[in-house]
Amino acid sequence: MVQRIEEILGNSITEYTPNAVKFQGLSLSSLEQVLQEGYTTLNANFNAAPTVGSFIEFGQRCKSIEATAIFDGVVFNQTESTYLVIDAITVSGVKDLDFVGEFVKFVWGCDELEISSQQLYAWWD
Repeated sequence: MVQRIEEILGNSITEYTPNAVKFQGLSLSSLEQVLQEGYTTLNANFNAAPTVGSFIEFGQRCKSIEATAIFDGVVFNQTESTYLVIDAITVSGVKDLDFVGEFVKFVWGCDELEISSQQLYAWWD
């Protein structure tokens, strides 16, 4: 099971710990594949971060305006199961300033927020 999720995460893996695999830059399609293969649920979340389902919805919203959302997070390896949660989102390609307001509303309560002309970023501790 762990090997398969590593195949899905591919080059986004940044660190291995005894109980977890950390990743950065996971695409929306890969996140949807992780969900489809049962390595997470729509309701899974990390601390105060939105749920995986909310991240997928927001990622689809980004895609609809031709922006790109990528995700960072952790896969926890437990004895009986493996599950993925998201703790950061980066959005690039935003052309509409109104969308920045949508982003801020979506990430409200995050621990770190960066807004620039190149990208939008939020992280939860």
